[in-house]
Amino acid sequence: MPVEIELKLRLDPRHVARLRKHPLLKRGVHHVSRKLYTIYYDTPDLELWRAGIALRLRRTGTRWIQTIKGGGSVVAGLHQRDEFETEVAAPFPDVGAIGGALAEHFASLKLRARLKPLFVTEFTRARWTLAPAPGVEIEASIDRGVIKCGDATEPICELELEVKSGPPWRACQAAMQLLKAAPLLVEDRSKADRGIALFLRHSRAPCKAPPSPIAAQMTSNDAFKALVQSCLAHYIANQHGMLEDDDPEYLHQMRVALRRLRSVVDTFSPLFPAAALQAPDAETHWLALELGNARDWDVFATESLAPAAAGRRRPAGMATIAQSAARLHRDARRAARHAAASARAQGLLLALGGWLSAETWSIALDDAQRIRLQQPVAQFARTVLDASSRRVNKRGRHLQLLAPRELHRLRIAIKKLRYATDFFAALYPRNHVKPYLARLAVLQQILGLINDAATVPRLLEAVASSGILRREALDIILRQNASLCARLLKRLPHAWQQFRRVRHFW
Repeated sequence: MPVEIELKLRLDPRHVARLRKHPLLKRGVHHVSRKLYTIYYDTPDLELWRAGIALRLRRTGTRWIQTIKGGGSVVAGLHQRDEFETEVAAPFPDVGAIGGALAEHFASLKLRARLKPLFVTEFTRARWTLAPAPGVEIEASIDRGVIKCGDATEPICELELEVKSGPPWRACQAAMQLLKAAPLLVEDRSKADRGIALFLRHSRAPCKAPPSPIAAQMTSNDAFKALVQSCLAHYIANQHGMLEDDDPEYLHQMRVALRRLRSVVDTFSPLFPAAALQAPDAETHWLALELGNARDWDVFATESLAPAAAGRRRPAGMATIAQSAARLHRDARRAARHAAASARAQGLLLALGGWLSAETWSIALDDAQRIRLQQPVAQFARTVLDASSRRVNKRGRHLQLLAPRELHRLRIAIKKLRYATDFFAALYPRNHVKPYLARLAVLQQILGLINDAATVPRLLEAVASSGILRREALDIILRQNASLCARLLKRLPHAWQQFRRVRHFW
């Protein structure tokens, strides 16, 4: 069965003309633009969609083409799915014309009877055939139009790069070239996914990290790829919400995804030559820093300023602090959105997608490294968990005497152990992992709150420098923050002892 390999990127309509002038498109063969009308079918309870399948009927001229898509994966906007396409006589599903592995999903007569049109797309497609290298053919399409579901609509303006021949990473390479001409956003949702969201009448909520994709039969190389893919999916699933919505959870989840991604690179680094992982690590570090300031202000606004402002006795100057903090908060959020939508950040996502697809790191491996990467991941997991656990125990010695800087180092070590535990948990019995993970999470939470409290004086200094503020109001916030920090430090030894008593699960 044919496999569709397609990269999707969201495009601002204001930049379409500039993109069309890019030399890569200019050198391609430009085809006549076409108007496309597509009807998407499913059951009222979305049985096909829940099985990862899309069924559509598309009118091209006087012909109707039925297409079934399903399975596959999405990595940094690069969609790879099984596709079965055939011409039909009318704009109604012809399940008898469905072949290949996807046919079994339509064997049920009950399902066939419940199929109905859910939404339609209407758009104009400008199309080019690109040949960026010998043996490589990419179809580039700019689609502009609308998705309609009843009286609800959503605009379409996107670039699609479909690899007709050649390796999938070529689509990422072409997108990185086009990114120099116009802003593009990596898109993890198909038109079908967006239409389903319109049908359900809900916007995309913030997405938490998915369960670890590691399985016992995987090699270390397979596990590394699966984890990086999972982290990229987690990041991109929150990207559009962060750019368009003020809910701070989108930004928080993007930062979690970046921390997890950097932890994957750090965890698996002993298996690679030193230079193999430097580029992705450096760029993800840059992006994490760009988003970090906005996250600090999110925490300050909700956990430090709001409780102080809500006290019974509201001192003079608190309103001024709140106004100044709100302005700095808005500035930080604006800067974070600018960084996330920048060519540098989107180029990073595309580079990582191409890097994973091509497995570029394999070029620099010696024979011993190749052997280690092909060994079962369970062997490597025990080595990692042992080393991470020893590091935490070393950092936590004489806990009550640790200075703030040493507590910060302990927090980082615990975070790395927590991520390693999350990554490899599926390799061990759940009832063995659960108590260990629960006590580790308590430690991480306490130390994380202490770290958040440590940022408050710096943020208050920024607020104070932006205008004349009353000392009394500043002191109230600082006293509340110091009191919180003292309570957390008091809880820490007990949490540490509880963690030390729990048995290792590996």
